[in-house]
Formats: sequence, C-alpha cells, structure tokens
Amino acid sequence: MKKLLTVLLLCGVATAHAATITQMGTDVTFTYDDSTLYGTGTVVGNSIFFSPTTFKAESLNASGAVTASATLNIDIDIKPESQSSFSITEFKLLELGDYRLVGNSSSVDASGRLQVTSNTTTCGWFACFDEVLFSAGPLTTVGALTSWSASTEIDLNDTVGWGIDDSVNVQIQNNLQAISTVVGESAMVQKKFQGQAVVLAINPQVMVPVPPAILLFGSALGLLGWIRRRA
Repeated sequence: MKKLLTVLLLCGVATAHAATITQMGTDVTFTYDDSTLYGTGTVVGNSIFFSPTTFKAESLNASGAVTASATLNIDIDIKPESQSSFSITEFKLLELGDYRLVGNSSSVDASGRLQVTSNTTTCGWFACFDEVLFSAGPLTTVGALTSWSASTEIDLNDTVGWGIDDSVNVQIQNNLQAISTVVGESAMVQKKFQGQAVVLAINPQVMVPVPPAILLFGSALGLLGWIRRRA
C-alpha cells in the first residue's frame, strides 16, 4: 500500500510540473508544453524563441557516447481576428549552440528534424505534412569553446494540395551526441538558442496593407543580444 501511494504521489508531482501554455504573437498563437528541455519561449511578432540552459551532452575520460535528445511540439494557430486576412505559408528554424573537444579522439554531433503537420487540411487520406532533417555540420575544432549553428525551413507550397494553412503542429526534434574514448580526453556539446519563425501570406481576396515581414534571422540576432545581456 505504501509503495502504491508513493507511486501515485510521484505521478502527481510529474503531472504538476507539466504545463501547457499559450503565448500570443501578432497574428498567431503558440501552444506548447514548457516542461521540456526547451523551457519557456519568448514571442516576438509572429516568431517564438527558446534559450535552453540544460540541453547538453558531455562525455569525460573515455565514457563513450553520451546523448541528449528532446522533442518540442508547438500548435500554431492564426488568431480569429486575423483569419480573414492572413494564412500561414512558411516556417524558418535557426539553432545555435557551442561545443568543446579535448583530445583528437573526441567528437560531437548536433542534428535534428523539423516537421509541420496540418490540424485542418488533408492531402489524400492523411493530414498534410512535411519534414526536413538538419545538422550543424562537421564540428571538429579541438581545444577552444566553439560556436555552432544550424538552420532549415519548410514551405507549405512544396506539398501538393497544401500551400497555406491557419492551424498547424510544428514538431522540432534535437539530438546531441558527445563521444570520448581516451582517458584524459573529453567532449561537450550544448544547445543554447532556437528560433521558430512563421511566415504569413496575405490572403489574395483581402486588400489590406501588407505589414513588414518579421524575418527570423534578424529577430534572432537582436534577441541573442538581449539573452546575453541577461546571462
């Protein structure tokens, strides 16, 4: 009985820490679970940014391969008052981090997957979706703490029968790996910033002024400066 009570209490604690929140952008809403390694996002215009602090893989003194993986699901919806004027057409992703290699036998890798699935539109028998894999590229600098970056995008026009939408699920999966095989050597790689931008298209039947596009990479540079000032 005591064991059962302990299990139930632990389940209750785990449930209590999970929180689904909705944040408002200019024309869209972002809904996600903020209890993951990504933490709570910061919304700027129609973009959302995350700055994780504990998303790291580190291997010390021949510990072999150490991995860190996480998946973030974000439901993105056009606000009711904007649905007659705008549609979602494109997604841009920027990721930043750093790594350190000590010893010529150590190695690290940072990769991931971006997937967008419609909540409303079907392509044939299934919901419309598109996905793309991405990688930070060869991370080979030994000695100094070195920055890495990765970027990718999905255009709904690339999927036949899709093109635009007003409610989608965006799934971002990240995989970090650090390998150390020799005593005295080490490897560390961490993810420190992620930005997800939504590019909106003006609906052709509505003649209203087009607002300036909020580009992901310009916003990311400004937000990075703000994040570093807070650190």
